[in-house]
Amino acid sequence: MQDLKLNMRDIARSGHVTRWHSVRCARNQTLAEHHYLVAMITRELLARVMPEDPGPEVRLQALEYALLHDAPELLMGDMPSPLKRRVAEVAGRADPLERIEREIAPEVIARKQALRHTPLAFIVKLADLMDACLFIREEGIGAHAAAVADKSEAALRDKLAEARAVFPALDWTQAERLYAEMAGCAGTDNRLLFE
Repeated sequence: MQDLKLNMRDIARSGHVTRWHSVRCARNQTLAEHHYLVAMITRELLARVMPEDPGPEVRLQALEYALLHDAPELLMGDMPSPLKRRVAEVAGRADPLERIEREIAPEVIARKQALRHTPLAFIVKLADLMDACLFIREEGIGAHAAAVADKSEAALRDKLAEARAVFPALDWTQAERLYAEMAGCAGTDNRLLFE
């Protein structure tokens, strides 16, 4: 396993790797779809939350991480978040999932480390959570999916509160506004204009 690293052949399969296997959904979301949406939401959050243009290098750094952030799932599959948290809790510093991720996707881990302690880390994580919340609210079926959606939205609120506490000078209400627009609670739904 030490020589096993993600390559472009693996990345090309991201359109076949599905997420949300533990929640009943109307359709499957692929890892490629998730990465794309997280990158697009990241792009929008950068424009809305950052008061000044962070520059092309910073934007590129955030977008590249957003496009790859869950790449280890190409080989490991999509593990439910509660399982990931429990493994980390039991294993402590010797978390085998983190070790495997470092071995198979060192570039992704390096990008994640480069963003640590910056607003960009929060922006990408908020984009990740927004996509999760939006997908499960739209495509989830049944009581379990509704409970997962509620937990996902609670995680989004918690991460937003943390971002506000750590970087209070940034306009994090823009993230709330974007989520409301994407969830259909605000703004125009262009789909209706074409029906």
